[in-house]
Amino acid sequence: MRFTTRVCATIGVAMALCSGAGDSLGAVVNLVAVKDASIFGDLTSNANGAGVYIHCGSNSGGDVRRALIQFDLSSIPAGSTITAVTLTLRVDDGGNTGPTETIELHKLTQSWSEGPTNPASGGGHGATAVAGDVTWLKRTYNTTSWTNAGGTFSASISASASISSTAGPHSWSSAGMLTDVQGWYASSATNFGWLLKGNEVTDQTARRISSRQNATASERPTLSVTYTPPVTSGACCHPTTGACTTTSGSFACIVGGNVYQGNGTTCVPNPCPQPTGACCTGSGACTIDDSAGCAALGRYYQGNNTVCSPNPCPVLSGACCQNNATCSFVPQLNCAFANGNYQGDNITCAAAACPWVLTPFVDPLPIPSVAVPTTGTAGGRAHYDMYIRQFSHQFHSQLPMTTVWGYNDLYPGPTIEARENLPVTTTWINDLRFNGPASALRNFHVLPIDLCLHGPDITGRTPVTVTHLHGAHLLPDSDGDPDTAFAPGFSSPLYNYPNNQHAATLWYHDHALGLTRLNVYMGLAGFYLIRDAIEDALNLPRGHNEVPLVIQDRSFTAAGQLKYNDTFVDHFFGDFTCVNGKVWPYLDVRKGKYRFRIVNGSNTRTYRLQLVGPPAALFVSVPAWQIGSDLGLLAAPVSLGGGVARAGTVTIMPGERAEIVIDFANYTAGQNITLQNIAVVPFPGGGDGPDILNVMQFRITSTAGDIDPLPATLKSVPRTPEAEATVTRTFTLSKDTDITCNHDMWLINHLMWSDITEFPKIGDTEIWRWVNQSGLSHPMHIHLVEFQVLDRDGFSVDGGGNIIPDGVPVQPPTWERGWKDTVQATPNQITRVIARFRDYPGTFPFHCHILDHEDHEMMRQFTVGCK
Repeated sequence: MRFTTRVCATIGVAMALCSGAGDSLGAVVNLVAVKDASIFGDLTSNANGAGVYIHCGSNSGGDVRRALIQFDLSSIPAGSTITAVTLTLRVDDGGNTGPTETIELHKLTQSWSEGPTNPASGGGHGATAVAGDVTWLKRTYNTTSWTNAGGTFSASISASASISSTAGPHSWSSAGMLTDVQGWYASSATNFGWLLKGNEVTDQTARRISSRQNATASERPTLSVTYTPPVTSGACCHPTTGACTTTSGSFACIVGGNVYQGNGTTCVPNPCPQPTGACCTGSGACTIDDSAGCAALGRYYQGNNTVCSPNPCPVLSGACCQNNATCSFVPQLNCAFANGNYQGDNITCAAAACPWVLTPFVDPLPIPSVAVPTTGTAGGRAHYDMYIRQFSHQFHSQLPMTTVWGYNDLYPGPTIEARENLPVTTTWINDLRFNGPASALRNFHVLPIDLCLHGPDITGRTPVTVTHLHGAHLLPDSDGDPDTAFAPGFSSPLYNYPNNQHAATLWYHDHALGLTRLNVYMGLAGFYLIRDAIEDALNLPRGHNEVPLVIQDRSFTAAGQLKYNDTFVDHFFGDFTCVNGKVWPYLDVRKGKYRFRIVNGSNTRTYRLQLVGPPAALFVSVPAWQIGSDLGLLAAPVSLGGGVARAGTVTIMPGERAEIVIDFANYTAGQNITLQNIAVVPFPGGGDGPDILNVMQFRITSTAGDIDPLPATLKSVPRTPEAEATVTRTFTLSKDTDITCNHDMWLINHLMWSDITEFPKIGDTEIWRWVNQSGLSHPMHIHLVEFQVLDRDGFSVDGGGNIIPDGVPVQPPTWERGWKDTVQATPNQITRVIARFRDYPGTFPFHCHILDHEDHEMMRQFTVGCK
């Protein structure tokens, strides 16, 4: 039974006040006990949990009784402040006529069960206990003991009161009781109630107290709790100016004609819709936007309620770089006509440093640190708290510090070490702020957001994030669903990574709907390495000789900040190649073998990697082998034999991984080997550069290294028989035009994100055919499953639009015959993969891993159902 003393007697305005300013007046709630019982010092196997009385003190025979009582505080509103408590019990002496006796309250420190036993008469001796009772020795009869017989309780007295033998109500109230109740309210798991302890030395001092089972409701134990309800003020928005003020409740806001944002909301950052006006580009183009949105796009706001007709926008000039040397101060359109590189409005030629010319191979390669778990052990069962934050990072010693985002203040993020079948849990926390830990949470992105795309049309400019563990086999609630992205100040639910898969190079990265390209470009990516016994048993380079490499391309503004397209375009290609967050780094290597775990973390760029040895070619080729792909080791090393002083190439598209072993044993100290990229952009046709040759350099030292031979075989990779497949699905990859946004849009089967038409069943094996009708390669990634590449074939299209294979399928190369999660769907070909949906029902994405394509609109979903 629960009731409050504060009620609303009227409706309308009075009701509005009760949910607003009126809540600050305080309240009292009177709680009836939810459990009470007696325990007996002489009759240790007797109980009284359902009787009409409870007892404490010493009876006429000198036998000790104690009472237990507990109250439920859940009816007190969350966020309240408890200010006073009073316990009221009705005492019935039960025949004792002695003087007043002190009854103490002690906080119980262990849980107990009330039990069903209801003894006859007053219950002063109880009755034989049954299952579920509480007794002197057992807090749950007859399975769980008290740590201390007679009840486990705090030695400190929470409160005491002198109680006469006269029947009637008596009360206890103290600071100690208030502390107890405040603690229980803050943590209900610690609420075990009080033990009532009377005079246990003198005979005939026991007191009999009405229990919660008493027929007269007014005589039952009652705890009166006085509390101050939570503050119910909130942000109040002016509908025309966008100004924000804080009011006490919705009524005060609404009566002023404003819009209340809800209890507990604040004005920092401002939640109010902002008025719009003319927003000018430097070239004189005009759009309508609000002030913050215009500033976020790097444009110029003309004032609230201004319009674009007549056009108020002046034509601005800025530094225009040409031929890597000359600079002129001209309007942006003039610079474009001259095939120049415009550095920004009002940027002078002196400030432009036209352009960035960076010296290659001057900075050492950083090695991502291993993530430190919050609990557990790195490489074992562990939990990680991963904070997404803004900080400064230097990409090259000739560049200034650059604003980036990263996990736990690192770019790239820390490497999570995991092991097969040892689960890892992670909480991803969006702590993006404007300027350090004490500053305001970000409410708009560092980079310009194209609001026409699907995703930002819902989230606006707020930098929402959600993290996907790429290549992981897991339930959908831990997959990083793009629709579940959350804003700064919020965190993910607990993500569970079972690691029930073989050793592999996985990586985690942002996956927010419509913002993935921007968030990953800002730095939200890191390694996740799974190890197993099969890999441990192989004599592969490890420790110092095992190096993760994430390759990305980046561009920089004249101020040295990250530069990206202002609005959506098909592709982004940076001006410089970065490895582990450094532009063109070098690595000092010992004379021996190294294992490199390579991730293509670029938004769009494909890398065709080759090793180039010293100019004076002393060797036929640089000794190198590919030993692994996306989801683990290949069956055997694949030699990368090349021409004079070279190794053969490895092609890796965005999202793909490759594991390479390079042997530096036979080189002379002081010689250098360069890792180069000979892929054109876009891949494979080219023509939309810049093409970048250098990636990084290896510098041979005189130190001896790992010279053990590479194993001839690595791991069994049985091929999935094509005959096992019961379903074949066809997916056409094509470019369309987004009429609304007036730019290209990439689609799968001409359908959108919310169009779910694929429903595989657990246990099914399916063949998925990627029919690439474009001139570009697309790295197609399927969440949840591991698959194998079957073959590629050309095709034609008949008059009815039907796809007709050429009938001359080509088997995948040896390096592509391992387990994969991302496949190169090559232009004007059908690329077939086979996958088994072995477990985990639910809905998962599949998409192109060119992030600009993924963001618009080359990403869809499939739903796995039970048989």
